[in-house]
Amino acid sequence: MKLDREMEMLLDEIPLLHHGDFLGCGEPAAATESYADFDFSYLIQELGEMGFVDEDDDEEDENGELSSFLYPRKASSSPTSNLHFMDAENFVASRPFSTDRRREMSLFDPFPFSSTCFDAAATVDWDLQAAPPLRSRPSKTSRPRKATSPNKCAAAKPSKYESLVGLRGYMYHVAKDQHGCRFLQQRLDDGKREVDFIFAGVARHAVDLMVNPFGNYLMQKLLAVCDEEQRMGIVLTLTKEPFVLVRISLNVHGTRAVQKLIESLRKREEIQLVVAALRPGFLELIKDPNGNHVVQKCLQSFGSDDNKPIFDAAAIYCLDIGMQCHGCCVLQRCIARSTGEHKEKLVAAIARNGFELAQDAYGNYVVQYVIELKVAGANASLAQQFEGKYVQLSMQKFSSNVVEKCLKVFKEADRVNIILELLAAPHFERLLQHPYANYVVYAALQNSKGSLHSALTNAIRPHVELLRTSPYCKRIYSRALLKK
Repeated sequence: MKLDREMEMLLDEIPLLHHGDFLGCGEPAAATESYADFDFSYLIQELGEMGFVDEDDDEEDENGELSSFLYPRKASSSPTSNLHFMDAENFVASRPFSTDRRREMSLFDPFPFSSTCFDAAATVDWDLQAAPPLRSRPSKTSRPRKATSPNKCAAAKPSKYESLVGLRGYMYHVAKDQHGCRFLQQRLDDGKREVDFIFAGVARHAVDLMVNPFGNYLMQKLLAVCDEEQRMGIVLTLTKEPFVLVRISLNVHGTRAVQKLIESLRKREEIQLVVAALRPGFLELIKDPNGNHVVQKCLQSFGSDDNKPIFDAAAIYCLDIGMQCHGCCVLQRCIARSTGEHKEKLVAAIARNGFELAQDAYGNYVVQYVIELKVAGANASLAQQFEGKYVQLSMQKFSSNVVEKCLKVFKEADRVNIILELLAAPHFERLLQHPYANYVVYAALQNSKGSLHSALTNAIRPHVELLRTSPYCKRIYSRALLKK
């Protein structure tokens, strides 16, 4: 604040400064004559003490006058000399615009604004640098929009496809485009003429289109509206080379198209061609998350005689199929869809491998399914395999479920054998406390009666105190069961 007050006092002593003539922007000749006798030495000294002008920069000319103050001078070497007074006729750029000392213009440097000053600046080639352009604010319309679904996008944006005639020779490429595929599907509803035209353009490319993310939808629609002759042509295209139909069925897009093909088949010849084409890859298809749906669609759509190759393959590979997550479901579907000789053969094959399947995470479901069928021969075969091993099976996570099913479904004689084997265990109390075997003991209590039930409860009562503290014995400790 003190510095500002002193500066105001010094500026009040310079009359011409208020009119702008002292900077050489008014009438230069008059300003020079009127103030040539004015003594600025004390002013320069005060400004030097304040840091605005160095006293060493003020040189006198031959007449002893302050030529650097009133008249133009060369670029000063002092870094602090910012205030220069000059006339317009002999105007020379001050240091901020000097070609000798280039730097960016300071906010406090003198800047002449009259037209005369700008003309003079042009003669000495000022080094003026343009200010960087201001960065404009992003408009609201430039913000990224949220992604829209293909259906909404198609509704908002008019289709570039208008006529089928213009697509002649390019139908295959159009079918692989999202909007082109939708356009062709819509035209399939127009009539037989459009169906024939589209079929002629894409039928020979059926293999590639069925596995295409967009083309598979066109093929599904085409299979639903084409006639028998055209459908037979597609079947021949898909089955003329081995494993082509299997490869399509394993594809995430192709599996849908093949299932649609299977649904549309009507002639026995077509069905036989498709089943024969799938049979070499049956084991791979049934284990695949996509291919297993194709096999199940065959079982659902075709008759028992048409599915005979599938039933035969399932009986041969039942152990391998039954121990796989997708295979165990297909194997149960095969049993459900088969009849007569085919079903007996398949059930017998599973029963022969019952002991291995019962201990598997997925195979145990197949064995339980077979037990519930109550086929005498199959259950007898399973009982024979499990005999002497019920304690071992009861203490395993998956096979314990099979033993429970045996206690519920098997004949009375077989259930007696199971319970007696459990009672004959060297350490019966271990079965009571076991995380899996305790469920088998509980099932034995539920499915026994008479003297056999009394023998079972008598074997449990000595371990009542153990049952109270064990976390796995709450069901067995039930009073209702012990009083039965």
